[in-house]
Amino acid sequence: MPLAYNPSNRTLSKVQYMVNTTGDQWFIPTTGYGDNPNSGTTAQRLAACKVMSGKKSDGTTDIAEQVVV
Repeated sequence: MPLAYNPSNRTLSKVQYMVNTTGDQWFIPTTGYGDNPNSGTTAQRLAACKVMSGKKSDGTTDIAEQVVV
């Protein structure tokens, strides 16, 4: 059965997430700490955002980055 969404098999060049401060989470991820926007630490939420955004299909390059505005 094919996967509905596989973040590690994408061919886009980059997705940019606009944040206010370096290290802010990109979006509200669902973590093992619940889906409350303040669940877990900031570092845990940012790590979840990075995992959920995935990598290019070559598996080596992150497909997302944060841009401080």
